[in-house]
Amino acid sequence: MSVLWDLVFRPSQSRTPVHVTQAGGRTMIHDQRFLQRLETVDSFVAVLFPQVAEVQMDWRAKKIKDFIDADPPKVRYISVGDICNELELSLSPRQARRLFKESAGISINEYARKRRLVLAAKQLQATDVPVKVIAADAGYQTQQGFARRFYEMFGLTPIEFRRMWQRSQDLA
Repeated sequence: MSVLWDLVFRPSQSRTPVHVTQAGGRTMIHDQRFLQRLETVDSFVAVLFPQVAEVQMDWRAKKIKDFIDADPPKVRYISVGDICNELELSLSPRQARRLFKESAGISINEYARKRRLVLAAKQLQATDVPVKVIAADAGYQTQQGFARRFYEMFGLTPIEFRRMWQRSQDLA
């Protein structure tokens, strides 16, 4: 099944050059929007959040990343010190946070939050589970908090995201 997604980057998400126009003696600076066709949630996420090549990552940071990837919701309820103990890494929580940030370019908490939101996006695409349940599974106490973070990451509310995927699936 081939699902297609037409992605229009908003100006804040645009990675295109800035354009300068003059109107009535005023200079306006703006980003150019562009359209990109994507087939899966994974390809959508890869475009929005290009990751650091894992070969550049410190082995300890990669171990932490793999731990987060294995069960993103679990990380919400466990401290960085507990993660290091479980992975048998002889790092203090502060050292682990610093090492991960230097290697991955993003904090452990931010990486885990984004992974939970990606997991939620996959659930929205593949299931008809209510948004409220998906929000709880992603570790959010309120649907509003989940929707706000989801919108910050994807530029769509969870309901808009689901509708777009369903529409594109109907067209395929």
